[in-house]
Amino acid sequence: MAVEIRLSQVREERGVSQDQLARMIEQSRTNIQNIERGRAKSITFATLGKLCAALECQPGDLFRYVPDKVKP
Repeated sequence: MAVEIRLSQVREERGVSQDQLARMIEQSRTNIQNIERGRAKSITFATLGKLCAALECQPGDLFRYVPDKVKP
């Protein structure tokens, strides 16, 4: 099981830089980079809410479940 992180795609579609997004949600650019690269160990609901508000999206727009391939 894997979760695909789509934050960079959504952010770029909105024309928002990492620096701009970091300022909008009061986080560091490093935190934004870590989330986008899948290096963040966790993300709080508060941060998720701020990301959705800043990018005018839903949580499902930022993350997508990708099931494991079933071996025959």
